[in-house]
Amino acid sequence: MAARSGMGNLILTWRRMADDTDSSVWTDDQAQEILDRRRADIWKEQLTPQPSLEDGETVYKTFLSNRENYEEVGSGTTIWRVYDANGTMRGTADYTANYTRGIIKFSADQEGSTRYLDARSYDLDGAAADAWKERAALVSSRYDIKAGQNQMSRSQWFKHCQAMAQFYGAKARPTVVQMFRSDLA
Repeated sequence: MAARSGMGNLILTWRRMADDTDSSVWTDDQAQEILDRRRADIWKEQLTPQPSLEDGETVYKTFLSNRENYEEVGSGTTIWRVYDANGTMRGTADYTANYTRGIIKFSADQEGSTRYLDARSYDLDGAAADAWKERAALVSSRYDIKAGQNQMSRSQWFKHCQAMAQFYGAKARPTVVQMFRSDLA
């Protein structure tokens, strides 16, 4: 199965972080699987309007999300959905999205109206840390060889993988589990 259409740019960015730009370590499906482990499903996020001045008038065309690194609308409207307070979906002809930064710019003034977002946001740093941990596990059995004056330090690659996992792990989003009680009104 091929990766979802809206994952292309996320996978490319993640591959650069995981040193797999040639796709020699992971397939797109495997990359998507690693990224999906670090996915946050966003529902009914109220976007923050950013007023700006145009011809001396205050307009509301730019809206900000609290998250970044979104799966793109190419995966479908069940994955990426911008809508108003009545639940009416806003089509992509009405706006452009910067999925990396979580910025939505409408072509027309939204007159201060509330806009909401349902989407999938990804922790690329956490996913990169996971990839480097996998790589470290794959080379953990390598050992150094010394024959006379010649030496091969295979363990350097293991140490490098550990260091990269720690580097990206330190930048990763904290893992939070949200629990909801269904017995409360």
